[in-house]
Amino acid sequence: MIMDIAIENKDLEEFQKKTGMSLSDCIKILVNSVKYGGKLEFDTFWSDENISELNRRIDDAKKGKNMVEHKLIEVD
Repeated sequence: MIMDIAIENKDLEEFQKKTGMSLSDCIKILVNSVKYGGKLEFDTFWSDENISELNRRIDDAKKGKNMVEHKLIEVD
């Protein structure tokens, strides 16, 4: 089956920036998920609010802010 999809460049760039993957890779994952009994659902973890919080924490870590040093626990 051949399918043509028209997407504006700005929307495609935003999609790739937010997901870190190409649209064709995303479609392949979705098709395989449904094909093997999966469901199409939005993962709320990747909401704009959570992305902002992750970025804030990464910035803090790079600056050494809000970091606590712990002793390593050795496991035999």
